[in-house]
Amino acid sequence: MLTPSQSAFVTETLRVSLAAAAADVDTEHLDGLADAAAALVPGRPLPPHPAWPEVGASVTRALVVGPDDTAAAMGHPDDAVQVLGSPRLALWFELVTCALLPGPTPELSHVGAGILVHHLGRADLGESVAVEATCASVSGKRAVFTCRALVGDRLVGLGTHHRALLTTAG
Repeated sequence: MLTPSQSAFVTETLRVSLAAAAADVDTEHLDGLADAAAALVPGRPLPPHPAWPEVGASVTRALVVGPDDTAAAMGHPDDAVQVLGSPRLALWFELVTCALLPGPTPELSHVGAGILVHHLGRADLGESVAVEATCASVSGKRAVFTCRALVGDRLVGLGTHHRALLTTAG
């Protein structure tokens, strides 16, 4: 059974994911996604920690699919699967999100606390993938980011990444 704090954490990740998905789907499915997101109304948000970016802040990084980034390199049973592996896509979402945050210090750091990844298309060995992260929600020491990966105009993946601050002050 989740604690109230854990439940709020999972609920906010799902709410942001549903809201982001509603912006990307055809109108036939929009009402259902919007209703689902609205049903997950967050509790009172806490004042954001000053280390967090503003909601809407965004960053994009270009990353090239190398041999170590492929599904085959990550243990896929078919060595011929020389495309971006889903675990690497998740890592890229997390790393690009970190570009919006301050570098770690002895007093302040941050960790990934949850990630949802939808690997929607292929990125071949040698292709450049534009990975974008946008701050979607901030409350206290937690923030949720939406993520997107594209090769040119081709959508490779969508995701939601939840981060938590670690401070020496508790």
